[in-house]
Amino acid sequence: MPDLVIGKRRHSPQRALRAAGLLVALVVTAFIVAWFIYRRSVAYDVPGGDPPRHEIVLDQPTPGAPTQLRWGDASLSPLGDISVVRASGEPFAIGAAHGRLLAAALPATSRGFAPTISAVAGSSGMFGGWTHGMRVDWRLRFIDDGTPDQHRRALAGLVRGARQSGVSVDYAALLRHIAALDIGVPAPWTAEAASRRLTRALTFVAPQAGAAADRLWVGRSFAMPGLGDGGDAAAAPVVSLVRPAGRLAWAGVGWAGALGVVTGINVEGIVVTVHPVSTRDVRPTRNARPITLLARDVLETAHDLDQAIKLIEATPTLGAAAFVIVDGQRGRWAVVERSPTRAGVRRDPVEPAVGDVLSSQAFADDPENDRARRISASPRRLARVLRLVREPPADAAAAAAVLRDRRSPEDEGLPLGHRAAIDDPAAVHVVLFDPASMTMWVADGPGASARMRAFDLRHELRGEGDRPIPAADIPADLSVDPQAVIAVRRARAELRAGRALAGHDRQRAREHVARALALAPSLPEALIVSGTLAQAAGDKAAMRAAWERWLELGADDPGVEAAIRATLSAP
Repeated sequence: MPDLVIGKRRHSPQRALRAAGLLVALVVTAFIVAWFIYRRSVAYDVPGGDPPRHEIVLDQPTPGAPTQLRWGDASLSPLGDISVVRASGEPFAIGAAHGRLLAAALPATSRGFAPTISAVAGSSGMFGGWTHGMRVDWRLRFIDDGTPDQHRRALAGLVRGARQSGVSVDYAALLRHIAALDIGVPAPWTAEAASRRLTRALTFVAPQAGAAADRLWVGRSFAMPGLGDGGDAAAAPVVSLVRPAGRLAWAGVGWAGALGVVTGINVEGIVVTVHPVSTRDVRPTRNARPITLLARDVLETAHDLDQAIKLIEATPTLGAAAFVIVDGQRGRWAVVERSPTRAGVRRDPVEPAVGDVLSSQAFADDPENDRARRISASPRRLARVLRLVREPPADAAAAAAVLRDRRSPEDEGLPLGHRAAIDDPAAVHVVLFDPASMTMWVADGPGASARMRAFDLRHELRGEGDRPIPAADIPADLSVDPQAVIAVRRARAELRAGRALAGHDRQRAREHVARALALAPSLPEALIVSGTLAQAAGDKAAMRAAWERWLELGADDPGVEAAIRATLSAP
């Protein structure tokens, strides 16, 4: 009678199925709950508000004045290739004016930034491609928390202003693009992929010859060659003249969609330029303020150099950067080097220029900064500036000539597009400040050789005078063919296309490189890629010809120079 043994259970298929069903239901429920928790964790709260339903109208402020587009109290004035946006009021209203007036340019700049954000999470592994978007969202889940409320409201205004103009842009994507200079990764088809640097920046500060001791020139060049499009969509400068409610008025030079500041000056004559760099303590998962938004906060709140330094020192940043702060009214300046966990200040430094490497003692042992010092052409650019400003520039044209220089520290000529040259055809904007007189010049075209348009910031920011009376424009450098600068940009676009194909279609990649060399035969970047592709194809003669020509023109990439020399010297 085995069935009557105490403790013995009969086998029941229904009981097994019920247990399996409960297990499946539990797993599904856990997955659904985890999914909703995940989606809530990575979602960004969008501030509310709707812009006024004003129409954009053509307006002429005074008889004989240039026409402009007006939207409520805001306006857009085309000035050659420069777009001048004037806006005022609360952050949401300023952002809405930016979005409403510049809506057409937003998608292109957004596409340029997208690959730099997408690359913060890799796509390797069995499920790498499938989970890539989820991992990007997870790594960037704190971007919203690190962005102050007033900047999030400005961004919400921009999105809704653009929507009124019929352009749909994603709030989350634009919020991440603001942080791209902090945590973005260069697109793999750019030359900057190996150096892991998105930007190339230069600022020099020099006394004005013959002027009072407290008068300074501030020159600025800023490029973003690591973006997906090499910065081409951002190369039409946007000059923002902003009067925020309850804060200091300021002028900034950037691009469509840039609510932060990389180059600007406020009503008190405080100039701020930002130099993004890499340090070992930068993490995309931090809850901290993006560097460009911190620079904007400095412009809107700092009345003098000490206030600006104190604000930067006290604010943890998402990324790392050198902030050049110039108090133009008092003739003093400083470099504040900031990373998420460290800060270093150099007041009135002996060196007249700042590039892409940190120099304060706080970063002396940083491996990322040391790597940049070894593989970057920035130290040679700075050495050339030091040689040029030993004799202080006497006027605006002489100061602009520093930004237009294309010679080595040894005074040898460099080809257009050489990365050790001060003049950078990849620059998205080139700016010159005379903060004592509140005058700003902005290059109207690619590179520093273009005509530089003057802005009267006494009127624009302080309201002095009935109308702006700017200084004379700085004429274009007639020794440089503007078509040659455009050709360099087109050649770099061909090189990006060639690199993207190099891994799976070498023949087409070489065709793109050939097109690049046809456009710009002496472009060093093209010669490096040409030699690399020839080496991969086993064409040693073509490899040697390209790389020897690159060395002859002056090596502009210390990161690969030793390897190229070693290959050429091998039997």
